[in-house]
Amino acid sequence: MLSQVLEANLRIQVSQLDHEIAEERAKAEWAIFEPVLLMTLAREANNRENTTEQFLSQRVSVFDEHNDIYSAAIEGVLPTGGKVRVGTQIRDLENNLQLPGRNEWESYSGVTVTQPLLRNRGWGAVASQIELAAGDSSIALQDYRGQLALVLSEAEMAYWELAAASKFVEMSQASVDTAGVVLRENKQRFEAGKTTEMEVLQAEAGLALRKSHLSNATQRRLDAIARLAAFLGMTADKAQSVVPSDSIQLIGVEPSIEQALMEGVKSHPAYLAQIERCNQAGVRLAYAKGERLPQLDLKASYGLNGLANTFKGTIDEGFIDRDFPSWYVGFELRVPLTAGKRERHQLAAADIRKRQSLLELSAIEIDLINGIHVLVDKVGSLSERSGALDQVVELHERVLDNEQEFLKAGKSESRKVLEAEEDLSEARLEALSSILELRRAAVELLVQQGSYLRKRGFDLADFTEPE
Repeated sequence: MLSQVLEANLRIQVSQLDHEIAEERAKAEWAIFEPVLLMTLAREANNRENTTEQFLSQRVSVFDEHNDIYSAAIEGVLPTGGKVRVGTQIRDLENNLQLPGRNEWESYSGVTVTQPLLRNRGWGAVASQIELAAGDSSIALQDYRGQLALVLSEAEMAYWELAAASKFVEMSQASVDTAGVVLRENKQRFEAGKTTEMEVLQAEAGLALRKSHLSNATQRRLDAIARLAAFLGMTADKAQSVVPSDSIQLIGVEPSIEQALMEGVKSHPAYLAQIERCNQAGVRLAYAKGERLPQLDLKASYGLNGLANTFKGTIDEGFIDRDFPSWYVGFELRVPLTAGKRERHQLAAADIRKRQSLLELSAIEIDLINGIHVLVDKVGSLSERSGALDQVVELHERVLDNEQEFLKAGKSESRKVLEAEEDLSEARLEALSSILELRRAAVELLVQQGSYLRKRGFDLADFTEPE
């Protein structure tokens, strides 16, 4: 039955999709390390009037050029926080300074690295968004587990409510049958002159009352069918054929408060989700602390220059001859003149958020512990109450049997039989209600301690309890 709920319930499907979305977002953050290919194909034109200095240098009053530019580079991010670019640029030069019929091809091939030394340095700065996205995925998983446990546990209780309602119908029908037997016997005895008409009227009134109870029990069963049908994704009319295969009966439950508390801190979805939020707050705080540092970058580059009359010639000169290398090494420092007001307040906010998440974790832990204590006590008391009510039912059954025997022997009245039967029906109903309450409390305890899904065989395969 729970498998059908898992497939049909829309709330579960929505929560599952939220988890899948969060997983895809977490995977997407790893794209920060994906290399990027950058290619350029361009043509530039420049026509300018030379200054005196430029005229003396170039020997022309107007400089006119039309160049074709071809470039390709691969860019990427390093786990150290640095950025690297490897590429080649080739320019086909055409200007009025060149000799007639002579082409010039200029090339540069090299690598450029920028490595932060203070701010944005190291894996923590680079992977902060990856860790936050992974945390969101874990939180979505716990939300999904919580929603799954909530819906399945409600569906299970709807099933047991239907089982109890069906049992209540059986009990009410049995009560009607008993009252019917008493009425027939009273009519026979009245016709034989062995009893009064008052006995017949009392039996008729008792039968009518019990038929009313049967009608109420039938309606209660219809309401239970409708509730269960909602979980199964069915309409109430189609769910009329749903018949509980298990009868509701007293269960033996002896929960251990120590074991329940241990399960709670290991498996409860809301508690585990808040732990992940605390971890996220720690990541944000560490990143905010790093942002308070000055921006000091090491910049280095090395490349090979080429110049020739052909495309192939400039490539050969750059990569084979290697006669004209160029390199650069330097440091770049960037310091806010106002002592980093923005970063200072962001750090303060991150620190507050960290303390807030820890307080929320403590609040959830207190609620979790108190809830487990209450439910363990409730399960224990309901178990004792159900056992006592079973004994009450047995005693009332014996009383009814005796009264029926006395009535057959002419030593009792139908009123006493009906009263004994009514007392028995009330005792059975109270015992049935107590069993239903016990099952509800037992299910709520499993949900509260986070072990419901595992106990029912529905926990998620990718969920691992923290060590």
